[in-house]
Amino acid sequence: MAQGFGVQSDALRTYARNTEPDVGRIQRIRNHITQLELSAGTFGKLPESDSLKSDYDAKQDESLRDLESAAEALQRMVDAARETADRYDGTEVHTVSTFGGE
Repeated sequence: MAQGFGVQSDALRTYARNTEPDVGRIQRIRNHITQLELSAGTFGKLPESDSLKSDYDAKQDESLRDLESAAEALQRMVDAARETADRYDGTEVHTVSTFGGE
């Protein structure tokens, strides 16, 4: 390409392939956290015990939402890397054929 510009589409695909398992790992972590249920008496019988349980439950819910968001964002990055590689390759093929190349 002009002035030495080039894209390593294989590098983009390698990034996507190596990163995609992390999406599953985040989802597995989220699933494990979902299974953590604490009983009402877990924090003892002190006056603030129920408040501690409520705080824990709220933080757990926030963590689950954050992990889901992280997995979705990472999957979008993986998909975008693959799509970008495909588009660069498609553009390259089109450009070469337009100028009579093979």
